[in-house]
Amino acid sequence: MNDVHFKYSCYGSIWLLISQGYIGCGQLNSFRFPETQPIKSFIMNRLVPFVGLLTATLLSALLVSCSATLPDERASVEAGVKLPETDPALIQAEDLKVFEVNPQARRMTATISGRVISSNTTQLFAEVQGKVEPSSATFKAGMNFKAGASLISINDTEFELTLESQRSSFLNVLTGILPDIKSDYPASYEGWFNYVSNYHAGVPLDSLPHPNSVEEKFFLTSQQVYTLYFQIKSLEERLTKYQITAPYSGTVISSNIDIGSLVNPGQSLGTIANRLQYELEAGVPLQLAQDLEMGTAVTLYSNEVEGTWTGRITRINNIVDPSTQNIPIYLKLSGKGLRAGMYLEGKIAAQQSEVVSAIPSTAMGPDESVLLLKDHVITRTPIKAIDYIKDSILVSGLAPKDQVILNQFNIPMEGIKIE
Repeated sequence: MNDVHFKYSCYGSIWLLISQGYIGCGQLNSFRFPETQPIKSFIMNRLVPFVGLLTATLLSALLVSCSATLPDERASVEAGVKLPETDPALIQAEDLKVFEVNPQARRMTATISGRVISSNTTQLFAEVQGKVEPSSATFKAGMNFKAGASLISINDTEFELTLESQRSSFLNVLTGILPDIKSDYPASYEGWFNYVSNYHAGVPLDSLPHPNSVEEKFFLTSQQVYTLYFQIKSLEERLTKYQITAPYSGTVISSNIDIGSLVNPGQSLGTIANRLQYELEAGVPLQLAQDLEMGTAVTLYSNEVEGTWTGRITRINNIVDPSTQNIPIYLKLSGKGLRAGMYLEGKIAAQQSEVVSAIPSTAMGPDESVLLLKDHVITRTPIKAIDYIKDSILVSGLAPKDQVILNQFNIPMEGIKIE
């Protein structure tokens, strides 16, 4: 039965129901009830309207079913199949948008990114005991300083007096052995006499005169000359620890002390960082890392501030990051506007080239494949994404003059022949 016959049969059924309804109502109206007038009133006033309403409802449902549902559509709905939005039989060759592939050899690049960190970050600790004294610059977070500047000064008056007392004792020992040196080792007397004469309070000791014989060396050792000398030199070295100077030009990151604070050996004083030399750690693909060399220059930029900076590879790690399968590399960079914590990006190029094809990014499916038109038949070919350039993708796996289909379809199109 075709669609026209089906519709006419529906309309015939509707007409039959209407006719029978009118005939039935007419017969009821013409029927005479000589002795049962209440029954007749009930039938005419209650039953007939109800039958009419029921008949109208059935007619409406049947009419909607006849006009909205065709046999083919009912079969599709019952089978649970959604009708295709695109009919492959209606697609013509002129409807397809194709892109012809032109593979070329290109030096592959990889985008690297990372955060800038200071090349030196130092945590300062106290090695001596004493009170923190005022200095020319307050040791507080954010303070900038130059290399060699005094950062923290700890009161050393008591220790310096103790050291000067040890020097005086050492001078007494030397003065006492001068007569023996003059009589037993006259060749060395002048040197020791000048050493004692050039002594000045508060000045570090000079190096001792060199003995001219083994006997003289044994004599000096027996008089505790070397023992006392090195004890004093140790105290002089310890005295320098009361003044903490900057090993490089940098910035105070954090401070744990204040003027007048009593510090003890091992106490954390604060943290400083280099503000002129920076590093950036980034990861590069394993295949690209094999071509990298020490000293390779990379141009870096920020999406937040203007300007570019040049970094040079100083270290290449030999261990692969298990989470990203990249090789960590470290770049040294410097320049105006750099700050620790900045996020920079850049591109690094390989030494060797690779044959790739540039296609529109919309042509690649989520499974890294494209539709190709080969001999008037649509086929799906897997590809490998190498790099992204604006609205294009560099891919491998395509041959010269391959025609990539740019149209988007809602149904599978593999194997469809296009006339």
